[in-house]
Amino acid sequence: MKSVLKTSLAAALAAALLAACGHGNDASAGRQVKVARGKISEVVQAAGEVNPMNKVSIIPPVTGRIDQIVEDEGATVKRGQVLAWMSSSDRAAILDNARSEGPEVYKKWENEYKSTPIVAPTDGLIIARNVVTGQTVDADTDMYDLSDRLVVFASVDETDLAKIHMGQLALCTVEAYPDKVFPTHVTLIGHQAIRVNNVISYQINLDPVKVPGELRAGMTANVNFVVQEKKDVLWIPSYAVKGLSDGPAKVQVLPPGGGQPESRSVVLGITDGVKVEVVSGLALGDTVLIPSLNLPKAMSGGPMSAGGGGHGGGGGGGH
Repeated sequence: MKSVLKTSLAAALAAALLAACGHGNDASAGRQVKVARGKISEVVQAAGEVNPMNKVSIIPPVTGRIDQIVEDEGATVKRGQVLAWMSSSDRAAILDNARSEGPEVYKKWENEYKSTPIVAPTDGLIIARNVVTGQTVDADTDMYDLSDRLVVFASVDETDLAKIHMGQLALCTVEAYPDKVFPTHVTLIGHQAIRVNNVISYQINLDPVKVPGELRAGMTANVNFVVQEKKDVLWIPSYAVKGLSDGPAKVQVLPPGGGQPESRSVVLGITDGVKVEVVSGLALGDTVLIPSLNLPKAMSGGPMSAGGGGHGGGGGGGH
């Protein structure tokens, strides 16, 4: 009795598993997707970094001490604008000595021995202030870093370089704000190759149409170069044709009233990696069948197969 019960249980479990994994030989088993209509953009993806187009490091004209900070990081300044005031080493020593002699003596020397201004050599944005009031500085001290504007430098693989051209639109995001897309245009295609781990790439400079306020120097950027864009086209998911594009392919289409799927030849167009254009062979609303894996064959000979169940039942009968 136990042997019969064990065999029946194994057979029932095997049947249930096969039904859940693909409904046996049901011709309509598998994932079904509808042909849709919309926009597809073919893009070249690349990694990049936000950095100043030109960066100027401001060093002190003399060795001395910082007296006053006027402008801070993040300020937009004009050429000739005072950023800070400093005393030369001689002035700092004289004023330190005069301070010990009283306020009148100090005031006299302060007026007669003027401090030195630190001025902006060009228009730009202060992206770093590296000194504080009272700090001693010399010719090796980088007081301020000044940027003319922030741009994106992208690295494009040599195999994709032919798809990049001057003025081309590229849509960018940064890791810190992945949902905020900002448009840029190609302003320079590098001539010197960059080799990293035997992979050849070229630097592409991208100028934002409008620099977002969230951009900061050093941010990691994700870049999508728009190669071509088509609107109001038929498309299906790329996985429905195993990632194929730009050419012929075969798909399984379910008849409108149901029944056996029929093989159909289609011509595919551009892809964005998620969707692929259907140039011909399908109509809006057609149902494409993506067959499921033939799991019953893959399971043959396993512990839940008929042979496995029979072996288990025979063992039980022996007892």
